Amino acid sequence: MNRTCEIHDTILQDDLKLRERPLKVLAAVDSFKGSMTSVQAGMAVKKGLEKNYKNCEIEVVPVADGGEGTMDAIAYGKSNMKRHTVNVTGPLGQVVKASYISYDEAGEKVALIEMAEAAGLPLVPESARNPMHTTTYGVGEMIKDAMLHGCRSFIIGIGGSATNDAGIGMLQALGCHFLDEHGNEVCYGAEGLSKVCGIHTEDMLQELSVCSFQIACDVTNPLVGENGCSHIFAPQKGADAQMVENMEKSMVRYADLVEQQNWSGCKQDKVQMNTDPEKCQMDSIINRMTPGAGAAGGLGYAFLMFLHARLRPGIDIVFDEIHLKERIKNVDLVITGEGRMDAQTLMGKTPAGVAKLAKAQKKKVVAFAGCFGEGIEQCMESGLFDACYSITDGLSEEERGRAMQTECAMQNMERAVREKL
Repeated sequence: MNRTCEIHDTILQDDLKLRERPLKVLAAVDSFKGSMTSVQAGMAVKKGLEKNYKNCEIEVVPVADGGEGTMDAIAYGKSNMKRHTVNVTGPLGQVVKASYISYDEAGEKVALIEMAEAAGLPLVPESARNPMHTTTYGVGEMIKDAMLHGCRSFIIGIGGSATNDAGIGMLQALGCHFLDEHGNEVCYGAEGLSKVCGIHTEDMLQELSVCSFQIACDVTNPLVGENGCSHIFAPQKGADAQMVENMEKSMVRYADLVEQQNWSGCKQDKVQMNTDPEKCQMDSIINRMTPGAGAAGGLGYAFLMFLHARLRPGIDIVFDEIHLKERIKNVDLVITGEGRMDAQTLMGKTPAGVAKLAKAQKKKVVAFAGCFGEGIEQCMESGLFDACYSITDGLSEEERGRAMQTECAMQNMERAVREKL
């Protein structure tokens, strides 16, 4: 479906062309998966505008919704940005090379970590997928390495795990001890979790007490129950029906142990639940049923209960860290978009998030997409966008065949911006 969807287009163009002062534009476009990064899409927008408007100030800021490109979007333009690579324990206990980013922000050193670098499902061959044995130990090693480099603020994405160990592997790497009935350290994975009889935190790294953790978490599953991590996600990681039942029992028993011991992390004044900010519920008690506790095989639970973390939608973390609301204040027009716009765009995806912030400040918003899907009309009826355009509209069949190539995609974006604005 490739058609132009627009409202009051003539008014939009006239408003832009009649300005006496410089036109100020913010290009905050998500990546076009498989063809353009967020920065490339934004630079193509900039190039197209500059050919139409000589008196124009355009700022390009990469954006993401917690998925592809999230960490790069947050780190873009940051002071003293560095990429670190460290050998850590992979999900099967093998050595893997994991990378993370650090930068300086407001006098503090921040670490951006993707859990999947150390414990992601792609690191485990399909034939070896078994969450009874996969561990998050390497995630803790990444955090430890970042602390050695001076990081005290952490932003961690926890999507795509191969594990179902409730995060005990990560906590073991940080100095926490999980002991079996004989007083020995338990083994990796859900198998180890099933044997935990005692928890000792006295050897956890002291620096953790001054660290803050924001966890990019876009699922609301609790730790246990029919919507918990064992029932919902473990089958995707290689668990059969019997494993699922065994892991569920282990999770419940483990949660009983943690919550009965009343860890200091169990209670906080407030915790932001992983839901739509407009419907956000605040609660004083964090436990196994907290939305997001079941993320990454219970890694969310470990962050909540032991590291005083906040679980937040990835898009909210990105927008806060790039100061998007403040950037929008000083512009006349916001340009956003993504590879495909359809009814799902309104369900927490980047263009809708950008547009909500912009419309709250009464700014004009134009969106460009690689193509339109079913429900694009809903985007227009939402009132979030003044106009939506497909950058492949009007292309020949031959040109469509090359549309996913990066150079062609950028040229199509530039052309669409030049023609429509």
